Amino acid sequence: MPRVNPLAGSFVILGSRVPMVVGLLIGLTLGASIVGAVGFRNGLEGLVQSGALIPALVFRGQLWRLVTWFFFEMDPLGLIFACLGLFWFGRDLCQAWGAGRFLAAYLSLGALTGGAVCLLAGVWPSLMGVPHVGPWALVTALIVVWALLHPHRDVFVYFVLPLRGRNLVYATIVGTILFALLGGITRYLPHFLAQGFAILYMRQPFMETLWLKLRYRLNTRGWRRRGSRLRPVDRAGNEEPPKWLH
Repeated sequence: MPRVNPLAGSFVILGSRVPMVVGLLIGLTLGASIVGAVGFRNGLEGLVQSGALIPALVFRGQLWRLVTWFFFEMDPLGLIFACLGLFWFGRDLCQAWGAGRFLAAYLSLGALTGGAVCLLAGVWPSLMGVPHVGPWALVTALIVVWALLHPHRDVFVYFVLPLRGRNLVYATIVGTILFALLGGITRYLPHFLAQGFAILYMRQPFMETLWLKLRYRLNTRGWRRRGSRLRPVDRAGNEEPPKWLH
């Protein structure tokens, strides 16, 4: 009997169908951010601090920070629009890729971006103690991937300006540059790295092949395990017809 992937389902909220994996990521982001903000106001800063991406602490062995930093967003509007971005763009990407691939890509992109920030901190010492939190780096990367995957579909920026394909990619990058000039390059370093990784991912055919090979191995792992327990039994003499028992 084929196994059912619990992440492959979906549910309806406010009249829109949401893939289970997208709802899970939105729920984790909302939950971690709300609990972190409430704790921070009440003198419990440890939750956010223990999940933030701080290169100096990652080099000390706190590797979990590579996959926790993008679940915390302390700005209310930033949190709302980040969740909406996951809903709008994550839903289409999940439908195009499948739940497993989308979840793997999201978490891998976050970990890869965090690792790249840490490597840059090794040659840029002032980055060692700079904390990074928030899903916006990954959300902007999802926008880039979505634009390259759906080059003929429009997005209305601020509900006014229609952009599609490469123009949406350029607008996302230019917008990040503008925010970096106003807020500081170190704060938006993860955004640039995540967007760069997203472009490389979409432009490299071997990544698609690698994913398909990995998916094939995962799907056939159970078959190979069951097949390894099958043993042919030799015929007894000239027994007719031959009987093969397993």
